[in-house]
Amino acid sequence: MDRSTAILAALLTLLFGLLLFGLLARRRTRDADGFYLGGRTLGPWVAALAANASSSSAWSIVGASGFAYRFGLTALWLIPGCCGGFLLNWLLVAPRLRDQTGAAITLTDYLAGPEGTPGRRRIAVFAALLTLASLLTYVAAQMQAAGSAFAHAFPTTFGDDPSVGIVIGAVVTVLYTLLGGYLAASLTDTVQGLLMVAVAVLVPTACIVHAGGVAAFCDVVANVDAPHWTSLTGSFDGPAGLAFAFGLVGIGLGYPGQPHAVNKFMGMSADASMTVARIVGLSWAVLLYTGMLVLGWSVRAWFPGGHHEDAIYEASRQLLPPLVDGVVVASVLAAIMSTVDSQLLVCASSVTHDLGLARRFPGRMLAIARGTVLAIGVGALVAALLLPKDVFHNVMFAWAALGSAFGPLLLVRLVLGPVAPNWAFASMATGGLAAVLAYYLPGWIDGLPGGFADRVGAWLLALAIAVLGSRLGSR
Repeated sequence: MDRSTAILAALLTLLFGLLLFGLLARRRTRDADGFYLGGRTLGPWVAALAANASSSSAWSIVGASGFAYRFGLTALWLIPGCCGGFLLNWLLVAPRLRDQTGAAITLTDYLAGPEGTPGRRRIAVFAALLTLASLLTYVAAQMQAAGSAFAHAFPTTFGDDPSVGIVIGAVVTVLYTLLGGYLAASLTDTVQGLLMVAVAVLVPTACIVHAGGVAAFCDVVANVDAPHWTSLTGSFDGPAGLAFAFGLVGIGLGYPGQPHAVNKFMGMSADASMTVARIVGLSWAVLLYTGMLVLGWSVRAWFPGGHHEDAIYEASRQLLPPLVDGVVVASVLAAIMSTVDSQLLVCASSVTHDLGLARRFPGRMLAIARGTVLAIGVGALVAALLLPKDVFHNVMFAWAALGSAFGPLLLVRLVLGPVAPNWAFASMATGGLAAVLAYYLPGWIDGLPGGFADRVGAWLLALAIAVLGSRLGSR
């Protein structure tokens, strides 16, 4: 079996499996609560793997390994950053959000407060619009990554044009999300999460075996001839180097603010074991991100010269049999789809529920939700085809905006209690807009490397406002 045939077989198996899950889930999706939260029936394994896979897009496989390929040991900061984010979610956010969600269907529902809360409409509208703007960028980036995966898998068919691959990935993801909603997304995310972590163990292990063992691997990686390769702060020194490191660790602060991930906590069954979910979720995160760093360093040491975000493809092509190589490419698409399906649902819920569109058409909320998923999928597809491809930075833009807008307010509400409506809106607006502004300013802001201001500075500012709001009563 040649390489293209093997990859095609693996991809077709994955894609047909996902569509089957969508059809099965459709039979259990009868209303809007089922479409958006799966009837709140998720067990610990499904919730853990679905939540993790939803927050770990192609960025986690393609982007993290590519970052390690480019910047060497600086990438070590991704471990406390990303794994710390999962730790924050599973220890603090997940148990409280599941127990405190009540009748809320979306994260915006919870943050805005019960119906009749003063200022609720303003909070809901701003949150919905920010979610749509951020996640459309995020979804478009994932579709672009899908195009690159297909172009890599079938170079003679697609050549350097990823457009066909973008369309194929978009159609399949939108279709099974459209069919089954939240339950389909959660079930498929579970399978995709297992596939992602399997590849994160398999390919780096092949790299270490290729090196001749752990000691030999460390020697080879340490001797890579690249500027600042062994520096933990890259090209930055002193306070700037410290800020650069905090900017990478600050990625973890964004995890509580990702609505497409934390809504899996809202959909957990009341009797699902949180201990099991935590063990599964945290173990998964450590294996995934450690594996991706090892992979990126290995490719830079042995197979340099290609695009940094193609590191996983190069390692798989060089070290694994064709059929296994096909599974690796399928895992990248799994990472993409596991994020896009959940993001499409969040965008749909923002339009139909948070903006109140479905209230104008009683009894037709499920149909409107599915129509919104389709419309948003088409919009993101158009954006993916037109916008310049930059998966890492498009994802970081959306991540920082959502993380700073929603994360601090969510944490304060969960831990300290209600936040005064005006302060809640101020926290959300300040965090989101400050992150966007900081992202688009030049790389240095008051002497600080880019990444610190949008991922850490904006987040801390929003947190301070939310804390004040929780202490100043209901005015």
